[in-house]
Amino acid sequence: MALKPKHMYKILTAILLSSSLMSQIKVGDEAPTFFVRDLAEKNFFFSDTLKTGKPAVLSFFATWCGPCRVEMPVLDTLSQSYSDINFYLVDVSGLTQGKSKMKEDPAKVKIMVESLGVTLQVLMDKYGKVAEKYGVKSLPRLVVIDKKSTVHYIHDGYAPGDEKKLKEVLDKLADAKK
Repeated sequence: MALKPKHMYKILTAILLSSSLMSQIKVGDEAPTFFVRDLAEKNFFFSDTLKTGKPAVLSFFATWCGPCRVEMPVLDTLSQSYSDINFYLVDVSGLTQGKSKMKEDPAKVKIMVESLGVTLQVLMDKYGKVAEKYGVKSLPRLVVIDKKSTVHYIHDGYAPGDEKKLKEVLDKLADAKK
């Protein structure tokens, strides 16, 4: 017995919806590992970071993202207060905005980071694959990972004052380490 086209459509839609829901990262999930190059063209394996047993903060950004430019110096300052937590900026290329794919130029990324006075390590997600693994739909996206490599906190967007909640999260992770 063959399925009618409308039934096939319903089945395919259900499969696609369930696969996209399964790929959506959430608090409590194991942090996906990845390999990229940093802004200085050095290899970076996130699995090596996770093996250190230190919490990590990933902030996904792009040069065209206004709120990202505000968040980055805040994260840089916070990183100085939380030396037992690894902070990384992940520059995302290949995101679709409207009908066009937004490609990031490493030279422009470097100029932006330097102009903001940010000293955090910048990881270059050249094809947007890391962003895909972390369910990035809007920027900035902040993901905090605990010492057991578990996603502990996720926040999309940035507005002044968001750092207060982040400090609470980081304080809990710092206390858990003691």
